[in-house]
Amino acid sequence: MFHMISRRSALHWLGVSAGGAGALNALSAFAKTRPANGTRVIASESFCVTDAGQLMHLRAYIADALLPCMERFCNGPRMCLEAVVAPHAPQTLLLAVYPSFNEMLDVRTRIGSDPLVRGARAEIESSQVLDDVRSDVLIVSGESVRFPAEPAFAKSALFEVRTWCAPAWREGPPPEVSSVLSRIGIHPIVAGARAAGEHLPRFTYVLQFDSLAARQQAWARLDGDAQWTEMQRESIARFGSGVRTTSKAIYKLAPYLPSA
Repeated sequence: MFHMISRRSALHWLGVSAGGAGALNALSAFAKTRPANGTRVIASESFCVTDAGQLMHLRAYIADALLPCMERFCNGPRMCLEAVVAPHAPQTLLLAVYPSFNEMLDVRTRIGSDPLVRGARAEIESSQVLDDVRSDVLIVSGESVRFPAEPAFAKSALFEVRTWCAPAWREGPPPEVSSVLSRIGIHPIVAGARAAGEHLPRFTYVLQFDSLAARQQAWARLDGDAQWTEMQRESIARFGSGVRTTSKAIYKLAPYLPSA
């Protein structure tokens, strides 16, 4: 949830050991630098509910307290998704876009101090609504965030969140990746690089599908794509590994404000 957060505690939030070599310096440098060339920061927050009976309490917390507070402090794009197939379900995923890391931390601090949020958070904590809250930060370009307008949200049935470990993408996904995905009918609404953590470089994509069948067909086309296969061969030859999926989950739009 949105706690008061310091630079050092942000390391834990990002999955980085505070004792790691250069970790504090790297985070400090990143936090002081406004992303260049239109890049943005996405805060990804996964709320894992203890059981299905508690989901309505989490929905009330997000819809009635958290999202209205975010609306006051930050007008950037955001979306809420609920898990259909995930390692932990029920689960709600909140994605929020910020201009910079420092501004993200500032907004989180202000939200964490808000009386409405604090009271609502105390209620769900006392009721043991949540089993876990998992946070992540993605670095994205302005062009790689395409949250759909509301009519598109209503039409779309499913969203897949997939993370790839890609040793060959040290400077970011090559242009050929977008070409391949577009050719096989996969159009990411988010394509971001993990800011920190293990097994880097890692990239998280949020992908929109009309159905489970459409999703399955799209990934089958990727497996059979000649250009993708050649990229995998080159990566294995140079780095000992191709692009591999480290996590994936399927979501639907949450039944409250999806974006702003």
